[in-house]
Parts: sequence; C-alpha cells; structure tokens
Amino acid sequence: MFEGSGDIDNLVAMNSQINRSGGKWYSLEQKWSQALADGKTVKVKIEPIYSDDSIRPSQFKIAYEINGEIKKIRIKNQSGG
Repeated sequence: MFEGSGDIDNLVAMNSQINRSGGKWYSLEQKWSQALADGKTVKVKIEPIYSDDSIRPSQFKIAYEINGEIKKIRIKNQSGG
C-alpha cells in the first residue's frame, strides 16, 4: 500500500490475520491512507516488541500523528491482534 522497499529491511514476521482486510493492522493502514488522500500530514513510528529470544515480534507498539493529533496503540502479533 505504501510502496515499501520490498527488500529484507521491510520485513518482520506478522500474523496474516492482522494484515488482511478487517484486521487491526490493515484497518490502521487504511486510516493513514485516507488521511493522506485527504491532504493531511501523517507521521508514524512502529516498534516491534520481541519476547525472550523469539525472532517474531510478539506485538507492535505504534505511535502515529495525523495533523498534530497523536495516537498510541499496541497490536498483538496474533490472530485478532
């Protein structure tokens, strides 16, 4: 959707349910996309959180700003988010 590089620097293991239509990640990207289409300024910071020695994040800590309004959320990297 946002034309990331597609290289390995753009990949983390993510549960497919959160990134498909109706999933929490997908819905968040739709919100950002609509804000950009409306001419708004969007800033995003995403931090993957790892448990123990796992190479797959257990959750994502997300801070985003749309036209100066800051929101902070966490999405669990599991079915249902």
